[in-house]
Amino acid sequence: MTMIRLLPNVLNAADLQAVRELLPQVGFADGRATNPDSRIKQNLQAPQEDPANQRIAQIARDALVRHPDLRTYAQPRNMARTTVVRYEPGMTYGWHVDEALFPSTPPMRSDLSCTIFLNPPGDYDGGELTMQLGEQELAYKLEPGSALLYPSTTIHRVAPVTRGVRIAAITWLQSWIADAQQRELLVQLAEARARTNLNDERLQVLLESLRTNLFRMWADT
Repeated sequence: MTMIRLLPNVLNAADLQAVRELLPQVGFADGRATNPDSRIKQNLQAPQEDPANQRIAQIARDALVRHPDLRTYAQPRNMARTTVVRYEPGMTYGWHVDEALFPSTPPMRSDLSCTIFLNPPGDYDGGELTMQLGEQELAYKLEPGSALLYPSTTIHRVAPVTRGVRIAAITWLQSWIADAQQRELLVQLAEARARTNLNDERLQVLLESLRTNLFRMWADT
């Protein structure tokens, strides 16, 4: 089950302004530094220790944590540090699946991948974040500050940039609920409760009890 979720306005106006001021200070390096054997990764990315990247990463993390849709869709347990990536003309990241484990202490499983778009889609041609779902392809170019959340098992790519520059921030999340189908059922329960007549207190209690106890049963503790 592949659930791709759009998270609108993750970064607010103040966040975006701060990021715009920080981006010129980022010291981008060859993206293959973290994957030297890759033949399909052709981009630039900020080193984790880069001060401007660290500040952008904190802004992005804080924004994601407070976004209600992320909490609903991801049930996040851990989040990797955000990294700023840059694609100039001719750069691309071919079809791939994200790494299953990140070498943190302890290792972090990647259940969900998240891309926050940082510059307007009119700034560049190409550069679509493209998902492969069987024989179908879905392509995304979002407004600055909006994000795409998708299972890390999804085959995806960044299409070649043919004009301008594409800038985004990427991160990965480990969910309390490892099973994607179980996560989706919890999302549906949350939506059902939100749509229920608030005057029907018993139904509200039953739906919340069902959601909470399924979370308790399925949580990866």
